[in-house]
Amino acid sequence: MLMSLLMSFGCGSNRVKSISRRRSSHLFPKIASRCCETGVEGSGGIRPEIEMKIAERRNRIGYIVVMAALAAVTALYKLVITGVNSTTVALSLLLVVLVAASAYGLGQAILASALGMFCFNFFFLPPFYTLTVHDPQNWVALSAFLVTAIIASQISAAARARAQEAERRREEVWKLYQLSRDIIVTPDWETTISSITRRVVEIFGLECCLVAAPGEAGRFVYLARATGHPEGRSLEPAPQLIDEAFNRGEPIEQFELRANRKGGEEQGVTYVPLKVGVRPIGVMALRSRPIERATLEAIAGLVALALERARFLKEASQTEALRQSDQLKSALLASVSHDLRTPLTSIRAAIDNLLQKDVEWERAALDEFHQIISEEVSRLTRLVESLLEMARIQAGELHLSKQWSTVSEIFSNALERCAPSTRNHRITTAGEENLPLVRVDSRSLAEALINLVENAANYSPDGSEIKIAAALRQGELHISVADQGAGVAPEDRERIFDKFYRSPRQIEQRREGTGMGLAIARGIVEAHGGRIWVESTPGQGAVFTFAVPAECRDTQQPVQAIDEL
Repeated sequence: MLMSLLMSFGCGSNRVKSISRRRSSHLFPKIASRCCETGVEGSGGIRPEIEMKIAERRNRIGYIVVMAALAAVTALYKLVITGVNSTTVALSLLLVVLVAASAYGLGQAILASALGMFCFNFFFLPPFYTLTVHDPQNWVALSAFLVTAIIASQISAAARARAQEAERRREEVWKLYQLSRDIIVTPDWETTISSITRRVVEIFGLECCLVAAPGEAGRFVYLARATGHPEGRSLEPAPQLIDEAFNRGEPIEQFELRANRKGGEEQGVTYVPLKVGVRPIGVMALRSRPIERATLEAIAGLVALALERARFLKEASQTEALRQSDQLKSALLASVSHDLRTPLTSIRAAIDNLLQKDVEWERAALDEFHQIISEEVSRLTRLVESLLEMARIQAGELHLSKQWSTVSEIFSNALERCAPSTRNHRITTAGEENLPLVRVDSRSLAEALINLVENAANYSPDGSEIKIAAALRQGELHISVADQGAGVAPEDRERIFDKFYRSPRQIEQRREGTGMGLAIARGIVEAHGGRIWVESTPGQGAVFTFAVPAECRDTQQPVQAIDEL
């Protein structure tokens, strides 16, 4: 599609027709001032005023150069190389005319022709130093020189104009290519329209650009606006012109004359419908100098593609969000349903036994039923707490309350709360006794540690050892949990921290768990500005480690005094 736009632009460049105008033959609507609020720095095009000044200065220099060249040729043959015949002089003067036409244009070439004829007659045809021509042959020579000079200058100027037109076409095709490339590489739908609008202004040197699309109740919504220069005139939307351009499917323009020393510079705004095929999807308004229809339609076609691409990206993003939401819901139900059913079943069975009137239970059996109910209620409470913690992390509502505490307190708090899950494992700790006071949110770090310990207990055999260690390194508190389980596969070492993720091995072994523990631990650690990772050799266990920034104080100093610092 992009290549077809560029090809159609290049092929149609030699047969461009003027757009029907409301008041003139150029392409410009009139829009007032408040639309272009976004400035474009580093504009790619030269401002029109500067271009005009450069062109005027170059023209003046061209006239001066022509006169100087004619004077130099005349002086050369009159003062330095004397006695040459008139044919040599005429050819030399004709060469100046050709150079003037090819280097500057038709105006300088005509001046060179007129002055060249004057110099040829005045200095080199008898009688010298007069404009009188006595010999009829000299009349023929003068006439031939003048006609040859004019025809040659026109041919040379036309060739120069064609070369300039080809160069301009090449630059416009390159600009369209740049614009199409920017459309392709724009990363997301939220920035596509605004960035492309800025690029249109920047690449084509426009004053302003506005993109509008139909919204609710038939009203147009202004999607993006940009201006090329801080002092450039802005756009004020004209709803009736936008509606007309959208409904007609053709550009609508107005123009105005901006006063300057030459009497006026044509400026205006063009409303161009943005179409995909024959279906209009929006309107683009441009304030600039006159733009040919082929260029205008190519720009509009690319901007329409950008609009359509943004719409597709948005729909794809929404579809992906819905898919992920459904996937998370399914994963949540699959993960939680088993963990809910198991304790509820145990509680129900224990309560049913207690309610049997015809059975006299021994004290030991009653204590066992009470113990089952207590443990399973604690398990349910832990599950609900995990769900609430995950919800707070996802909503960004995890607020830290940092206080001075010891690492031993964090360890003891975590091990006490996860004791039911680790009763079949040997827990050893190291390093916490020798550490100073640290200023952290001990409650949330204990929660992260609980999730790591429960994960280790769940995926390591009964009777195995779980090692918990702590250390201070470069201003960070490092806490690690090592188990003797099957380890973590290399491809799962990043994904294992995603919520509800369960590796194929876990699914195959039908391990219990919600898939939230490691995700909660990562959320807590990242809220502290820390990081979490796993090191593992398959078949030899895994070591989960997290590191969080921590201020330290000597344990010999009273906590009350530390809090006052």
